[in-house]
Formats: sequence, C-alpha cells, structure tokens
Amino acid sequence: MSRDLIVAAGCLITRQGPAGVEVLLVHRPRYDDWSLPKGKVDADEHITLTAIREVLEETGLTVALRRPLPLQQYDVDGVPKEVHYWRAVVVDESPFVPGSEVDEIRWLPIDQAAQLVTRPDDALLVKLADDPPGTPFLVLRHGNAVKRVDWPGGDVDRPLDASGVEQAESLVGRLAAYGVERIHSSAARRCSDTVRPYSLAVGVPLASEPALTEEGFDSTPDAALERGGELLADAWRTTVSMVLCGHRPYLPDLVDHLVELCPGAPSAEPWDHPLPDTMPTASMTVLHVHQDERTGQPTTVALEHHAS
Repeated sequence: MSRDLIVAAGCLITRQGPAGVEVLLVHRPRYDDWSLPKGKVDADEHITLTAIREVLEETGLTVALRRPLPLQQYDVDGVPKEVHYWRAVVVDESPFVPGSEVDEIRWLPIDQAAQLVTRPDDALLVKLADDPPGTPFLVLRHGNAVKRVDWPGGDVDRPLDASGVEQAESLVGRLAAYGVERIHSSAARRCSDTVRPYSLAVGVPLASEPALTEEGFDSTPDAALERGGELLADAWRTTVSMVLCGHRPYLPDLVDHLVELCPGAPSAEPWDHPLPDTMPTASMTVLHVHQDERTGQPTTVALEHHAS
C-alpha cells in the first residue's frame, strides 16, 4: 500500500541585529519545542504561498522569499513528510499574538538559535543564515493564449484565453511571495497581460521589452540575450526583486545565458531544482543572485523552478 505524503513549507527569517544576523524561532506549546515557522500545504495551495501564509499566521510577519534551502525529509508516525524552506526577509509586521499553535517567538543570534532549536536538522538550517539570501530574478512564461490558428490578427496582439486569464490572476500571489518590485515583459500582449494583474495589484509599472518578443528574438537573438543580461545585472546590483515574462521558444536559452553571466557559487551546484528542457505556461524559473562584496562579481547562489 502506498503511504500518504505530508507536504509542508516554512521560512528561515533573518534580520540584522545589534550584534549581527538574527534568526526568528517559534515555540509550539503542543510539542514544547523551538522550531522555524512552518505548516502544511492547504488543498490546491502553491507551496510558496504556504510558506508565506504560515509565517503570517504564526508570527504576524509578512515576509518575502529569498533563496530556497535544502529539502527536509523525515517520518511522522510512519508517514513520510517533506518540508520546503526558504530564506525570508520581513516586509511588514503586526504585533505578535500568542496562540494555541505558537505561544512565543524569539529573535536570536545564529549560534544561540542553533543551540535552542529542538531538531538537529533545523539547527543545520539555522547555520545557513550566515550565507547571502540572494535577490530573486524570476523568468516567467506567459499564460495560456488563444491558439494562433484561431486568432485573425497579428501574433504580437494574440491575447490570453480563459485559462490564461485565470493563470494571470493566480500569479499575483506567487509573484508577491518573492516581493517583486520591478516588472518587465515582452511587448507581446499575451506576456504583458500575464503580469498586468500583479502590476495593478501592487502599483508597480509594467515595462515593455520589444526585443523580447518571439519576433524580436528571431531577428536579433543577441540583442534579446543582451537585454536579459542587463536586467539581471540591475537585479544583483540594486538587490531589487524582478520578473521578466517571455516566450517558450527562447526561455531555456535565456536562462542558460543568464547563468553563464552570473555563474553558480560552488555551494549552489548542482542545482537542487534542475531546469526543464521546456517551460509550461505560467511556469517560472527563479535565479537567486548575489554580488560578492569582496570581488564585486555576481553569483547565482540558488536556482529553483516552479512548473505552475
């Protein structure tokens, strides 16, 4: 008989304290333990939204995700469980209210947090708080579009279909999970309409990129790759989270080019989330990039892919 799988998500939340980096731990009275905030995935909930929701419910903090951390796997009463963790930074907070699930929270220096946390595997995660969190650069494929054979106009004006509109709405939360502050899109309508709901929801302008249409890439691929590289450089230099929405035919090549421009740190290879050969609609690849303070050079500290 196959066993059920428990899937959960949480965050290693950090801030700069008086003596250096501090980590947030939560106390759960039911288990009388200290841990990182986490919880189970609700039905049909995207894993990144689980992490954000659980942190808010347990601590009153609104956070933005940064680099993914190693997957945690163990059994609970004979049932396998996996917990997905991300580094996270605080973007807004409400006063902590003790409850039945979490009755106390503590901000502690890394060494103290590693000593207090109950599970040894959590202690190993806490020690990763010394590593750079990275800045997310999201490469997104547009949502489902009206088929070419069913559209009488030019390809650049081809819109999303009904399912694509739903995908665009669902992306609002997924982009917000990474705290995206800059939005760039191929000038094609199906791309701009994919990220427009997020643009309107957060009040961030949408920048159109003519070089990154399918036609633009076909005619001058070097210019399209160069533009992608310029945007990536803006992200790691300014530490501002950014999304770039484009098209399936060139996105794998673009991601390969970006990784070449911003090569992986030794600790980030091999990638925990191997890149697919193609990208389904509304899927995204996230490069977490960082500028080394000593050398001034960029590195990709982590990479992840979300199919939908």
